Amino acid sequence: MRNYTKKDKLFMNVISPPDDVENIYKNSVGIASKDPFCIYNHQRHGVGSVIKNRDGSETVCTEDGSWQHS
Repeated sequence: MRNYTKKDKLFMNVISPPDDVENIYKNSVGIASKDPFCIYNHQRHGVGSVIKNRDGSETVCTEDGSWQHS
């Protein structure tokens, strides 16, 4: 098992539950030790990541590290 640290790179993702995660950009948008991030399914996602809910609504990762409905 890999030892994940706070130096992990953050990516902006589009998430379709339950487990489909797709990067929006190939390059990272930050580093977990200094940039805000949100957690979904035990993974870190960069600010601006979007969860596409089954009912058609979207939830976005915000600067304060929380998921907000858009």
